[in-house]
Amino acid sequence: MKANLQVRIESHPFSTDDLIGGDAALDFINTVTGRDQSPRDWLDSYTRLLEWAALVHLLPEKILRALARKAQSEPTAAATALARAKKLRETLFALVTGIVSGSAPPKTTLALLRQHWIAGINAHQLRFDHGHVVAELRSDAADFDLIAAMIAHRMVEHVLPLPMDRLRICQGPNCSWLFIDRSKAGRRRWCDMAVCGNAAKSRRFYARSRQHRSPKNRPVACLRETRQAL
Repeated sequence: MKANLQVRIESHPFSTDDLIGGDAALDFINTVTGRDQSPRDWLDSYTRLLEWAALVHLLPEKILRALARKAQSEPTAAATALARAKKLRETLFALVTGIVSGSAPPKTTLALLRQHWIAGINAHQLRFDHGHVVAELRSDAADFDLIAAMIAHRMVEHVLPLPMDRLRICQGPNCSWLFIDRSKAGRRRWCDMAVCGNAAKSRRFYARSRQHRSPKNRPVACLRETRQAL
């Protein structure tokens, strides 16, 4: 996000249409949209963060309900945790866009990610079940920072190991959403073809139409037909 752009906090009810990143960690980063032109932050409260976490199935419902009750009784602490989650979100955006452009992340970026990643690991316990070792969230893991910890855990375990050329930033204006390109050809350019893709096609069509209508750029045959009609 450009440093001189003012971010507007916007009340936004999340839906599955907002989940285009290919992983919850990228969808979390995408809770800010329009970073390149008019950025809007859709996380207007800790409650909204919980709604988003429920939509992406980031945490078990039991833990989400416990966090909702805790947020009601400790609103100041919840708001502080939301600010920490947003700091992680912006750090991850800078990390991924840096990777896309081929630049190495600063040590401070990796240190913050590591801090939340370790918290995500510590929130799990291991148990042996039917011949397999299973990692699951501890029943007492309902901490305000748990969502940020799980995002960092997913980023390290699922997103960052992907080939660099499969991490993309949408080329549509007023978007800048991040996504994993899982297309066979590896040429996906838009977060959603029905939104940014079609908008780009419409702009190109409009530009071609204007050029076609301009007398300077119209073919001789077309000008000839115009004169004959007159």
